[in-house]
Amino acid sequence: VYLLVIFLQGVHSLVRYGAPILTGLGAIFYLAPLIAIVIGYAQFHQFRLVRRFLTTFIALALVVCLSVLASFIGIESDLFGEVGSGLVIYDQGTILRAYSGLMRSSEVASWHMGACVCFIIIVAAEKSRARELFIAFLLVGMLLSAIILTGRRKMLIQIVIFGALYLPVLRYYQRRLSNQFLSVALIAVVLSLGSYWFMPTFEGTQYDLYVARGASVFEDAGERFTTLGLGSIKWAYNAHGFFGGGLGVASQGSQHFVEGNVGGAGEGGIGKLVSELGLFSLIVILWLGVAFAKHLHRCLKMVAELAPEKLVFTIGILVFLVSNVPTFIVASQIYGDVFVLLMLGLLTGSLFALPRLVDNWLYYINSTKA
Repeated sequence: VYLLVIFLQGVHSLVRYGAPILTGLGAIFYLAPLIAIVIGYAQFHQFRLVRRFLTTFIALALVVCLSVLASFIGIESDLFGEVGSGLVIYDQGTILRAYSGLMRSSEVASWHMGACVCFIIIVAAEKSRARELFIAFLLVGMLLSAIILTGRRKMLIQIVIFGALYLPVLRYYQRRLSNQFLSVALIAVVLSLGSYWFMPTFEGTQYDLYVARGASVFEDAGERFTTLGLGSIKWAYNAHGFFGGGLGVASQGSQHFVEGNVGGAGEGGIGKLVSELGLFSLIVILWLGVAFAKHLHRCLKMVAELAPEKLVFTIGILVFLVSNVPTFIVASQIYGDVFVLLMLGLLTGSLFALPRLVDNWLYYINSTKA
Protein backbone atom coordinates (compact mmCIF):
# COMPACT_ATOMS: atom_id res chain seq x y z
CA VAL A 1 0.00 0.00 0.00
CA TYR A 2 2.87 2.33 0.85
CA LEU A 3 4.54 1.72 -2.51
CA LEU A 4 1.21 2.25 -4.28
CA VAL A 5 0.83 5.65 -2.59
CA ILE A 6 4.37 6.59 -3.65
CA PHE A 7 3.69 5.51 -7.25
CA LEU A 8 0.40 7.44 -7.50
CA GLN A 9 1.90 10.59 -6.00
CA GLY A 10 4.85 10.26 -8.39
CA VAL A 11 2.46 10.21 -11.33
CA HIS A 12 0.58 13.13 -9.76
CA SER A 13 3.77 15.19 -9.51
CA LEU A 14 4.94 14.29 -13.02
CA VAL A 15 1.64 15.14 -14.67
CA ARG A 16 1.09 18.30 -12.66
CA TYR A 17 4.54 19.87 -13.05
CA GLY A 18 6.06 17.98 -15.99
CA ALA A 19 9.45 17.89 -14.23
CA PRO A 20 10.94 14.39 -13.83
CA ILE A 21 13.76 15.78 -11.65
CA LEU A 22 11.19 17.07 -9.16
CA THR A 23 9.51 13.65 -9.01
CA GLY A 24 12.93 12.02 -8.64
CA LEU A 25 13.86 14.26 -5.71
CA GLY A 26 10.73 13.21 -3.90
CA ALA A 27 11.07 9.52 -4.77
CA ILE A 28 14.60 9.35 -3.34
CA PHE A 29 13.36 10.35 0.11
CA TYR A 30 10.75 7.60 0.25
CA LEU A 31 12.54 4.80 -1.60
CA ALA A 32 16.18 5.14 -0.50
CA PRO A 33 15.48 3.86 3.06
CA LEU A 34 13.58 0.85 1.69
CA ILE A 35 16.44 -0.07 -0.63
CA ALA A 36 18.89 0.30 2.26
CA ILE A 37 16.71 -1.92 4.47
CA VAL A 38 16.89 -4.69 1.87
CA ILE A 39 20.68 -4.29 1.55
CA GLY A 40 21.14 -4.21 5.33
CA TYR A 41 18.99 -7.31 5.75
CA ALA A 42 21.06 -9.16 3.13
CA GLN A 43 24.54 -8.00 4.16
CA PHE A 44 24.42 -8.00 7.97
CA HIS A 45 24.49 -11.73 8.66
CA GLN A 46 26.77 -11.50 11.70
CA PHE A 47 26.80 -9.18 14.71
CA ARG A 48 30.46 -8.37 14.17
CA LEU A 49 29.63 -6.86 10.76
CA VAL A 50 27.10 -4.48 12.32
CA ARG A 51 29.63 -3.53 15.02
CA ARG A 52 32.30 -2.97 12.38
CA PHE A 53 29.88 -0.71 10.51
CA LEU A 54 29.31 1.37 13.66
CA THR A 55 33.01 1.59 14.56
CA THR A 56 33.89 2.66 11.01
CA PHE A 57 31.29 5.40 11.21
CA ILE A 58 32.64 6.45 14.61
CA ALA A 59 36.16 6.78 13.23
CA LEU A 60 35.02 8.93 10.30
CA ALA A 61 32.74 11.08 12.47
CA LEU A 62 35.61 11.76 14.87
CA VAL A 63 37.58 13.18 11.95
CA VAL A 64 34.65 15.50 11.27
CA CYS A 65 34.62 16.43 14.97
CA LEU A 66 38.30 17.37 14.90
CA SER A 67 37.76 19.48 11.79
CA VAL A 68 34.94 21.42 13.51
CA LEU A 69 37.12 22.07 16.57
CA ALA A 70 40.00 23.06 14.29
CA SER A 71 37.77 25.61 12.54
CA PHE A 72 36.76 27.09 15.89
CA ILE A 73 40.32 27.57 17.16
CA GLY A 74 41.22 29.43 13.98
CA ILE A 75 42.73 26.87 11.62
CA GLU A 76 41.65 27.88 8.13
CA SER A 77 41.32 25.61 5.14
CA ASP A 78 39.35 25.52 1.91
CA LEU A 79 38.12 22.11 3.04
CA PHE A 80 36.30 23.70 5.98
CA GLY A 81 34.27 26.22 3.98
CA GLU A 82 30.49 25.95 4.04
CA VAL A 83 28.45 25.51 0.90
CA GLY A 84 27.30 28.89 -0.38
CA SER A 85 27.60 31.88 1.91
CA GLY A 86 27.37 29.75 5.05
CA LEU A 87 24.99 29.98 7.99
CA VAL A 88 25.00 32.94 10.35
CA ILE A 89 23.18 32.63 13.68
CA TYR A 90 21.73 35.65 15.45
CA ASP A 91 21.46 34.64 19.10
CA GLN A 92 22.64 35.55 22.60
CA GLY A 93 22.68 39.21 21.60
CA THR A 94 25.41 38.70 19.02
CA ILE A 95 26.28 36.95 15.76
CA LEU A 96 27.53 33.37 15.96
CA ARG A 97 29.18 31.43 13.18
CA ALA A 98 27.94 27.89 12.53
CA TYR A 99 31.04 25.69 12.23
CA SER A 100 30.77 22.70 9.92
CA GLY A 101 34.32 21.46 9.37
CA LEU A 102 34.78 18.93 6.59
CA MET A 103 31.03 18.35 6.17
CA ARG A 104 30.60 21.89 4.72
CA SER A 105 27.13 22.08 6.30
CA SER A 106 26.55 22.58 10.01
CA GLU A 107 23.27 20.65 9.85
CA VAL A 108 24.96 17.59 8.34
CA ALA A 109 28.00 17.81 10.63
CA SER A 110 25.77 18.01 13.69
CA TRP A 111 23.74 14.92 12.73
CA HIS A 112 26.81 12.80 12.05
CA MET A 113 28.48 13.76 15.32
CA GLY A 114 25.25 13.21 17.24
CA ALA A 115 24.92 9.76 15.69
CA CYS A 116 28.55 9.13 16.64
CA VAL A 117 27.76 9.90 20.31
CA CYS A 118 24.96 7.32 20.28
CA PHE A 119 27.13 4.71 18.54
CA ILE A 120 29.99 5.20 21.02
CA ILE A 121 27.59 4.61 23.90
CA ILE A 122 26.25 1.46 22.21
CA VAL A 123 29.70 -0.01 21.56
CA ALA A 124 31.07 0.94 25.00
CA ALA A 125 28.04 -0.47 26.81
CA GLU A 126 28.39 -3.78 25.01
CA LYS A 127 32.05 -4.11 26.03
CA SER A 128 31.38 -3.03 29.65
CA ARG A 129 35.07 -2.56 30.43
CA ALA A 130 36.52 0.32 32.42
CA ARG A 131 38.98 1.36 29.71
CA GLU A 132 36.26 1.51 27.02
CA LEU A 133 34.00 3.49 29.32
CA PHE A 134 36.74 6.04 30.07
CA ILE A 135 37.59 6.46 26.38
CA ALA A 136 33.89 6.76 25.58
CA PHE A 137 33.54 9.52 28.19
CA LEU A 138 36.39 11.53 26.65
CA LEU A 139 35.15 11.08 23.09
CA VAL A 140 31.56 11.97 23.94
CA GLY A 141 32.71 15.13 25.72
CA MET A 142 34.71 16.16 22.64
CA LEU A 143 31.80 15.41 20.31
CA LEU A 144 29.31 17.36 22.43
CA SER A 145 31.67 20.34 22.36
CA ALA A 146 31.82 20.19 18.57
CA ILE A 147 28.05 19.73 18.20
CA ILE A 148 27.48 22.90 20.22
CA LEU A 149 29.80 24.79 17.87
CA THR A 150 27.65 23.85 14.86
CA GLY A 151 24.80 25.83 16.37
CA ARG A 152 22.37 23.02 15.46
CA ARG A 153 20.67 22.43 18.78
CA LYS A 154 18.26 19.69 17.75
CA MET A 155 20.94 17.00 17.92
CA LEU A 156 21.34 17.69 21.63
CA ILE A 157 17.65 16.87 22.07
CA GLN A 158 18.07 13.69 20.02
CA ILE A 159 20.96 12.54 22.22
CA VAL A 160 18.89 13.23 25.34
CA ILE A 161 15.98 11.23 23.89
CA PHE A 162 18.36 8.39 23.04
CA GLY A 163 19.71 8.34 26.60
CA ALA A 164 16.27 8.64 28.17
CA LEU A 165 14.90 5.68 26.19
CA TYR A 166 17.92 3.37 26.34
CA LEU A 167 17.62 2.32 29.98
CA PRO A 168 13.85 1.73 30.23
CA VAL A 169 13.66 -0.14 26.91
CA LEU A 170 16.66 -2.29 27.87
CA ARG A 171 15.13 -2.97 31.26
CA TYR A 172 11.83 -3.97 29.65
CA TYR A 173 13.40 -6.68 27.50
CA GLN A 174 15.97 -7.90 30.01
CA ARG A 175 13.43 -8.14 32.84
CA ARG A 176 16.29 -8.37 35.31
CA LEU A 177 19.28 -6.36 36.49
CA SER A 178 22.40 -7.42 34.65
CA ASN A 179 25.98 -6.22 34.46
CA GLN A 180 25.31 -4.77 31.03
CA PHE A 181 22.28 -2.84 32.29
CA LEU A 182 24.34 -1.44 35.16
CA SER A 183 27.07 -0.47 32.67
CA VAL A 184 24.61 1.49 30.55
CA ALA A 185 23.25 3.16 33.70
CA LEU A 186 26.82 4.06 34.76
CA ILE A 187 27.54 5.58 31.36
CA ALA A 188 24.38 7.69 31.60
CA VAL A 189 25.27 8.96 35.08
CA VAL A 190 28.91 9.70 34.23
CA LEU A 191 28.02 11.56 31.04
CA SER A 192 25.34 13.60 32.81
CA LEU A 193 27.63 14.61 35.68
CA GLY A 194 30.55 15.15 33.31
CA SER A 195 28.50 17.50 31.12
CA TYR A 196 27.32 19.42 34.18
CA TRP A 197 30.84 20.01 35.49
CA PHE A 198 32.51 20.43 32.10
CA MET A 199 30.49 23.28 30.64
CA PRO A 200 30.95 25.95 33.36
CA THR A 201 34.73 25.94 32.85
CA PHE A 202 34.23 28.02 29.67
CA GLU A 203 32.36 30.90 31.27
CA GLY A 204 33.34 34.30 29.95
CA THR A 205 34.61 32.97 26.61
CA GLN A 206 33.02 32.97 23.17
CA TYR A 207 32.37 29.27 23.59
CA ASP A 208 30.08 30.07 26.50
CA LEU A 209 27.73 31.82 24.05
CA TYR A 210 27.42 28.57 22.08
CA VAL A 211 26.78 26.67 25.31
CA ALA A 212 24.04 29.13 26.25
CA ARG A 213 22.44 28.71 22.82
CA GLY A 214 22.63 24.93 23.12
CA ALA A 215 21.03 24.97 26.55
CA SER A 216 18.13 27.08 25.27
CA VAL A 217 16.92 24.21 23.07
CA PHE A 218 15.30 22.54 26.06
CA GLU A 219 13.24 25.66 26.73
CA ASP A 220 12.16 25.94 23.08
CA ALA A 221 11.51 22.23 22.48
CA GLY A 222 7.79 22.31 23.32
CA GLU A 223 7.07 25.35 21.17
CA ARG A 224 9.04 23.99 18.21
CA PHE A 225 7.23 20.66 18.39
CA THR A 226 3.87 22.43 18.37
CA THR A 227 4.56 25.06 15.71
CA LEU A 228 7.00 23.30 13.37
CA GLY A 229 5.84 19.75 14.00
CA LEU A 230 2.10 19.55 14.47
CA GLY A 231 1.52 23.06 13.13
CA SER A 232 3.01 22.14 9.76
CA ILE A 233 0.08 19.78 9.10
CA LYS A 234 -2.35 22.68 8.84
CA TRP A 235 0.02 24.66 6.63
CA ALA A 236 0.53 21.70 4.29
CA TYR A 237 -3.18 20.95 4.10
CA ASN A 238 -4.03 24.58 3.26
CA ALA A 239 -1.28 24.71 0.64
CA HIS A 240 -1.79 21.36 -1.11
CA GLY A 241 -5.18 20.02 -0.07
CA PHE A 242 -6.28 16.61 1.15
CA PHE A 243 -4.52 14.67 -1.62
CA GLY A 244 -1.22 16.59 -1.48
CA GLY A 245 0.83 18.08 -4.29
CA GLY A 246 2.85 15.03 -5.38
CA LEU A 247 6.40 13.84 -4.84
CA GLY A 248 9.06 16.52 -4.52
CA VAL A 249 6.90 19.57 -3.83
CA ALA A 250 8.32 19.87 -0.29
CA SER A 251 11.86 18.72 -1.10
CA GLN A 252 14.84 21.00 -0.63
CA GLY A 253 15.85 22.57 -3.92
CA SER A 254 12.55 21.91 -5.69
CA GLN A 255 12.05 25.65 -6.19
CA HIS A 256 15.03 25.65 -8.56
CA PHE A 257 13.32 23.33 -11.04
CA VAL A 258 9.67 24.39 -11.10
CA GLU A 259 7.67 27.48 -10.32
CA GLY A 260 4.71 27.55 -8.01
CA ASN A 261 3.88 26.45 -4.50
CA VAL A 262 6.88 24.17 -3.91
CA GLY A 263 9.74 23.92 -1.43
CA GLY A 264 7.65 24.59 1.68
CA ALA A 265 7.39 22.62 4.94
CA GLY A 266 11.17 22.47 5.14
CA GLU A 267 11.13 22.32 8.93
CA GLY A 268 8.18 20.11 9.85
CA GLY A 269 8.54 16.50 8.81
CA ILE A 270 4.84 15.71 9.12
CA GLY A 271 4.10 18.75 6.99
CA LYS A 272 6.45 17.37 4.34
CA LEU A 273 4.55 14.08 4.28
CA VAL A 274 1.17 15.81 4.04
CA SER A 275 2.45 18.17 1.32
CA GLU A 276 3.74 15.40 -0.91
CA LEU A 277 1.59 12.36 -0.10
CA GLY A 278 -1.61 13.91 1.17
CA LEU A 279 -3.33 13.88 4.54
CA PHE A 280 -4.53 10.29 4.15
CA SER A 281 -0.92 9.12 3.87
CA LEU A 282 -0.44 9.63 7.61
CA ILE A 283 -2.77 6.67 8.19
CA VAL A 284 -0.76 4.49 5.80
CA ILE A 285 2.57 5.47 7.36
CA LEU A 286 1.21 4.95 10.88
CA TRP A 287 -0.07 1.52 9.83
CA LEU A 288 3.33 0.65 8.34
CA GLY A 289 5.10 1.90 11.47
CA VAL A 290 2.93 -0.23 13.74
CA ALA A 291 3.60 -3.31 11.58
CA PHE A 292 7.36 -2.63 11.73
CA ALA A 293 7.19 -2.14 15.50
CA LYS A 294 5.33 -5.42 16.07
CA HIS A 295 7.83 -7.37 13.98
CA LEU A 296 10.84 -5.81 15.70
CA HIS A 297 9.23 -6.49 19.08
CA ARG A 298 9.07 -10.20 18.25
CA CYS A 299 12.70 -10.11 17.07
CA LEU A 300 13.89 -8.45 20.28
CA LYS A 301 12.01 -10.92 22.46
CA MET A 302 13.82 -13.67 20.58
CA VAL A 303 17.18 -11.96 21.22
CA ALA A 304 16.34 -11.63 24.93
CA GLU A 305 15.59 -15.33 25.13
CA LEU A 306 18.31 -16.85 22.93
CA ALA A 307 21.16 -14.29 22.94
CA PRO A 308 20.66 -11.95 25.93
CA GLU A 309 24.31 -10.85 25.78
CA LYS A 310 23.48 -9.12 22.48
CA LEU A 311 20.48 -7.23 23.81
CA VAL A 312 22.40 -4.10 24.82
CA PHE A 313 23.74 -3.80 21.29
CA THR A 314 20.43 -4.34 19.46
CA ILE A 315 18.40 -2.17 21.84
CA GLY A 316 20.91 0.63 21.30
CA ILE A 317 20.40 0.51 17.54
CA LEU A 318 16.62 0.44 17.94
CA VAL A 319 16.61 3.40 20.34
CA PHE A 320 18.88 5.39 18.02
CA LEU A 321 16.44 4.88 15.15
CA VAL A 322 13.51 5.88 17.36
CA SER A 323 15.34 9.01 18.53
CA ASN A 324 15.37 10.25 14.94
CA VAL A 325 11.56 10.42 14.83
CA PRO A 326 11.14 13.55 17.00
CA THR A 327 14.02 15.19 15.13
CA PHE A 328 12.30 14.50 11.82
CA ILE A 329 9.00 15.88 13.09
CA VAL A 330 10.46 19.28 14.00
CA ALA A 331 13.32 19.52 11.46
CA SER A 332 13.23 17.34 8.38
CA GLN A 333 15.98 19.10 6.37
CA ILE A 334 18.75 16.70 7.36
CA TYR A 335 16.68 13.76 6.12
CA GLY A 336 16.92 15.14 2.62
CA ASP A 337 20.53 13.91 2.72
CA VAL A 338 20.67 10.56 0.91
CA PHE A 339 23.57 9.30 3.03
CA VAL A 340 21.55 9.85 6.21
CA LEU A 341 18.59 7.98 4.71
CA LEU A 342 20.85 5.08 3.71
CA MET A 343 22.41 4.96 7.18
CA LEU A 344 19.02 4.70 8.85
CA GLY A 345 17.84 2.13 6.33
CA LEU A 346 20.91 -0.09 6.76
CA LEU A 347 20.55 -0.11 10.55
CA THR A 348 16.85 -0.90 10.25
CA GLY A 349 17.74 -3.76 7.92
CA SER A 350 20.15 -5.11 10.52
CA LEU A 351 17.29 -5.28 13.02
CA PHE A 352 15.08 -7.13 10.56
CA ALA A 353 17.96 -9.58 10.11
CA LEU A 354 18.04 -10.39 13.85
CA PRO A 355 16.69 -13.98 13.43
CA ARG A 356 19.63 -14.81 11.15
CA LEU A 357 22.10 -12.86 13.32
CA VAL A 358 21.05 -14.79 16.42
CA ASP A 359 21.14 -18.10 14.57
CA ASN A 360 24.70 -17.46 13.37
CA TRP A 361 25.71 -16.27 16.85
CA LEU A 362 24.43 -19.45 18.48
CA TYR A 363 26.17 -21.54 15.86
CA TYR A 364 29.44 -19.71 16.61
CA ILE A 365 29.03 -20.20 20.37
CA ASN A 366 28.22 -23.90 20.04
CA SER A 367 31.10 -24.54 17.63
CA THR A 368 33.50 -22.73 19.98
CA LYS A 369 32.38 -24.86 22.91
CA ALA A 370 32.70 -28.02 20.82
